[in-house]
Amino acid sequence: MPRKISEIFGVSEHSLEKEGVFNCFIDLDSKLYVDPRLLENTTIPELQGSYIKFKDYFAAIIHLLTAANTTKDVCFKTAYKKLMFPELKLVTLGYSTEGNSGSGIGKGIALELAKTAWEIVKAGISDPVIFELVGLIEENIGADRISDMVIHIILLDLLAYSERVAKNLDLNICQVKVRSKNYSLPTIPASRRPIVFIPCEILNDLPVANGWDDIDQVCAHNEELRNQVNEIIGDSWRDAKGRKKRITKRDLREILLHNPEIFRELIKQYKNNPAKRYDFEKDPSGQLIWNDIAKDFAIRHPLVLEVGDVTPENILQIVLKICEHFKILVENNGLSAHFWNESKSLRNERFAQLLFFGIADAYCAAYNLDLSREPNAGRGPVDFKVSRGYEVRVNVEVKYTSNNKMRLGYEKQLPIYNSAEKTDHSIFLIIRTTESIKALEELIELRKGEISAGKRAPFIFVVDGRLLPSASKIK
Repeated sequence: MPRKISEIFGVSEHSLEKEGVFNCFIDLDSKLYVDPRLLENTTIPELQGSYIKFKDYFAAIIHLLTAANTTKDVCFKTAYKKLMFPELKLVTLGYSTEGNSGSGIGKGIALELAKTAWEIVKAGISDPVIFELVGLIEENIGADRISDMVIHIILLDLLAYSERVAKNLDLNICQVKVRSKNYSLPTIPASRRPIVFIPCEILNDLPVANGWDDIDQVCAHNEELRNQVNEIIGDSWRDAKGRKKRITKRDLREILLHNPEIFRELIKQYKNNPAKRYDFEKDPSGQLIWNDIAKDFAIRHPLVLEVGDVTPENILQIVLKICEHFKILVENNGLSAHFWNESKSLRNERFAQLLFFGIADAYCAAYNLDLSREPNAGRGPVDFKVSRGYEVRVNVEVKYTSNNKMRLGYEKQLPIYNSAEKTDHSIFLIIRTTESIKALEELIELRKGEISAGKRAPFIFVVDGRLLPSASKIK
């Protein structure tokens, strides 16, 4: 199981909280991002000038693009190079203790980003804030890459913050030279890899919108602006049956570039909509709480596996028994309530994936079974290798029925499963979160067709995760 920073360094969670440190899980990719707007009002001493540094960096790029006449001249090439951000060689926001952190922005993405920004500048918009909103219209840019850009630009400030915290808490440190300057950074004892601490107060779970579906987030639910865009879309954006087509990032890019007045209004609304830091106390999207919930349920509802010696033949039965017990916990013991936050909104599917993994790990640990996972656990399939020396793999993919890509995920698994290249057994654990089960029924029929054709097909295991009324309220 991944461990938190507090566990790795042997300090209390309260100590890190006092220093404002995000006590993330190491070796588990976080879904929290550095929101550039939150830098403006940070109370962290080392970050007091970070927002100005961020704005100045992109203001310089805008200046270069304004002066550029073609994509071949020096000004454009200089701007393009400033938009390249290599992967950081430091651990941060929950990335691997052994590898790099962040996804980085290479030559290809940087070039496309520079071209898009240049088009925006040519449309008469020169506000550097466009780089905070570029995720709306640029295919390969999302909240994660915007966060990575921010971290790169303010990295030295974050290093100074990390150095101070390490000194205050008397943590294990090592000397690291970054951009010609030496820092005494907190260091993970086992691997001797330095780690960069991120303050909680600059983190958010969705700092910027990533497409038309999220544009309300930018506009603070500005109906007038949405209506303006809808008017431009008109009937030309409908299919042959009169249904409105899905608006892609490319579509939105065309709308905004050809209607710069709308883009300006979008920027204005974004600036007027103050950012709110992630609520770590309530943890609405379940970024951290899944681990405590998993441990609590595993202790209160133990599972008797009676596996004896683990063999290649019975590993599947072990995992199926864990799935069955998970189903009981969800449907009969109240675990379903945790799929939903206090406002009764469904938590992200990743939360359910991590919760299942945490519970499965607790049961395997109780019987001295080895449960290993792929590095991307929590972002898609969870690959289990339950063993005592055997290399038999059972893949469990957790999906909500509300996920409109549920069938696509299953179809992608079919050729992999049939060729048995990466997995010996595959289970689709589907959590029902919707009243309609049409998509689920279609999926079950798809599986029946595969079996009838003599092909292998992943198991489909259904768990009802809806919020149902208690027995006392049913009349």
